[in-house]
Amino acid sequence: MNTRQFVHFLCLAILASFASLGSAQQADSFNASDQSALRSTATAASKTKIAVLMPNADNPLNVFAQAIVKGIRAENKQLSTPHEIILLPRKIGQSTLSHLQDASLMGASVAIGPITRDDVNEISELPFLPLPVVSLNLPEDDVKSPELLMNFSLSLEEEAKQVASMAIQSLAKENKDSLNIVLFEGASPINQRVANTFEQALAEESISITRIPITKELLTLPKLYEVKNFSSLTLGTKSLPDTAEGYENAKQYNENLTQSFSKLGSSSYSAVFLVTDARTAALIKPRLPRDTRVWGTSMINPGNPEQSVIASLAFDLQNTGFVDAPLILRYNNQDFKASFGETPPNSLIARRLFAFGVDAYRLARLWMRWQPEITMAGTTGSLSFKKSVSANVSRIAQPAVFYHGQIETMSADRLAHLAPRP
Repeated sequence: MNTRQFVHFLCLAILASFASLGSAQQADSFNASDQSALRSTATAASKTKIAVLMPNADNPLNVFAQAIVKGIRAENKQLSTPHEIILLPRKIGQSTLSHLQDASLMGASVAIGPITRDDVNEISELPFLPLPVVSLNLPEDDVKSPELLMNFSLSLEEEAKQVASMAIQSLAKENKDSLNIVLFEGASPINQRVANTFEQALAEESISITRIPITKELLTLPKLYEVKNFSSLTLGTKSLPDTAEGYENAKQYNENLTQSFSKLGSSSYSAVFLVTDARTAALIKPRLPRDTRVWGTSMINPGNPEQSVIASLAFDLQNTGFVDAPLILRYNNQDFKASFGETPPNSLIARRLFAFGVDAYRLARLWMRWQPEITMAGTTGSLSFKKSVSANVSRIAQPAVFYHGQIETMSADRLAHLAPRP
């Protein structure tokens, strides 16, 4: 074979390999037994190594990482030829690039992780990566990502955008100037970020909201829409410090707070957003007018309503719309065991992280083959990825509503136009 023939043969081989990658099938069900598209590539990739970037041994995030790993391993076991899963704890003081290099040196074809946003930001700023990576968080906005990076997350802020879109759709026929929209928010940093996301999403549609901090005294009010004398209540106001700057800041905060609470004395609300945990949300909802459209993220989901305590919370959240992972909303022990071949985790957060691990693994198997566009019906929602547009995987969670102590799933359009039911 002369040189020209050899080069011609090599080019044909390369083109054939890219063609086979481009024709890879994509998953369309969160049931592990239906993942024929992903399984079809397993035989040719016998014992391909997949690295999972773990936090260092003393990091509290290890508990969450281990829950994710359970999902990764459970999905891996469903393959006729499972891959080799390598858990790679981060060394003390080790950089994210060094962590990735360790994964590459161990022969991994793809890395899943890291988890924290700071680490994902660090990876996003690298000029190149030693191997394809599926990170488990989203970087800061407007960060340009390396070519081999895919970002996948259970971001509550992204859920808030999805819920806000449905709420805005439900208000489409209303006069924006006459809307009375209230948001009740907890004090934690994540609650603040989600509340900010709701406020920004509505502001983009020229819709204003009133943000109400959830205080102990607020939760003693039997009906939030019948209180008239707010001046007699101490609803979380700040004491006035001696310094001039501190005094003015606290004074302004108290004035804004009083003004916000004064808007609660209304017999009707156009919409209410609950940015808090399930138990607190279940305390606020019954204090609102019964016909109020109420919305929340997966934070307000108490879990499996087959348990009596959780069923009680679900009854209190009647008619409240939210979104969550399909595996959580359609969960039962029998289906879980049939799909993954093992006993489901006990807690709601552990099940959610398990689903996160399952989908991260499925994405990693496609991403290590350089598939630039992916569409998948996953355990955490409908997933889509288009590398030419963004390094972030778009996750559309499953819309649902609480009804008579149960959770009913439905389309976003139906939930947006669903009338409150007795």
